[in-house]
Parts: sequence; C-alpha cells; structure tokens
Amino acid sequence: METKNSFLLVNPHFLFNTLNTIARVAYFEHAAKTEELIYCLSDLLRYNLKQDNNLHPLSDELENIKKYLYIQKIRLKNRLNYEIDIPETILQHRIPNMILQPIVENALLHGITPKHDAGLIRITAEQQGNSYFIYVSDNGYGFPDEVLKSLTERDFSKIETTTTKSGIGLLSTNKRIQYFFGSSYGLSIKHSDFTGSTVCLFLPVK
Repeated sequence: METKNSFLLVNPHFLFNTLNTIARVAYFEHAAKTEELIYCLSDLLRYNLKQDNNLHPLSDELENIKKYLYIQKIRLKNRLNYEIDIPETILQHRIPNMILQPIVENALLHGITPKHDAGLIRITAEQQGNSYFIYVSDNGYGFPDEVLKSLTERDFSKIETTTTKSGIGLLSTNKRIQYFFGSSYGLSIKHSDFTGSTVCLFLPVK
C-alpha cells in the first residue's frame, strides 16, 4: 500500500493527541517556537478535516489562514510577509470552510516561493450592498499563461484539463462557491502579470 494511503488510516484522535504530546514536550524543554508551530499544525489539520455542508464565519477561515501563513513564515523567514485587513462587519459573514486556503496556497507556491527577494501576500475585503469581495494579492510572478487565460475568460473547463495544482485548486474553489451560492458568484482574476496577482472572490452576504 502506498505511504499516503497508509497515512489516511491513522486515527485523527491519535494524531492530534500525539501532536499535543510533542507540543507539551517542547514546552517543558522551553522551545516556545516549536510548541507554537506544533499547535498551529494541529489546528490546521483539524480545520482541514472539518469540511462539511455548513457555512462558517469568515473569521474562522481567516484564523486558519493565519496559522498556515505563520508556519510558512517560519519556513521562509524574510522571504514571506503577509497582511490581513478585513473590516469587522465582514468577518461575521458566513462562507464554506477551506475556500481561501487554495487561493492563499497558490499565491505562496507560484507567486512568492520562486522569488529571491521578499514576497508579500495581502488579504483584504470590501462590501457592496448584499455582496462582498475578498481579494488575495501577492507581488509574485503571476499565473501560468494557460491558467490566467482560462480565468480571464471564466472558462473553468479548460483549467480542469490542466495538471497544474494552481488550476485544480482554483477550479475546486469556484465550484464550491457556486454550489453554495449559485452561478452568479465565484472567483476571477483582477490582476496578474510579472508584478503579481490578485484573485477576487465574489460572495453574497450570509
């Protein structure tokens, strides 16, 4: 059996208990940063396993994103900076969980990681009437041409045939948004070139 399949057979409770045990060991060894990393990873895994058909506060999604970016910041050090600036009135809106994760992960892997200098990921939002927009921006190298073309034309069927992880993640996110809220909503590219990209999520107030 493949290793990845074997991992899926591990009882989640055992996994979380083990991570908590390791974190406590780090605490007693006065390794505060290691302890925080382990707790962040544990929370991240727990949130990832919680996918359901319920809507959750945007604030919960952003807490998960903060933990993800914190872990990546430790790994990349000064090569990664991030800012999250969401109005309080928008934080209470409800969305499916794991909607932002693929967008932020794409910005990191394909925008920031290839850079040799400091990269920046910004998450902002604005409300217009009964809808609102979430923007995930980075100062990286932009999307691959085939993904950008499909997104610009809003032709997600083309993305489905690509093997790029960025395309598949964006496709999945768009499908989930439309599953919950209808075809009027979804994601699009507001900007993308060699100076960076901005992905826009268009969502209804819930």
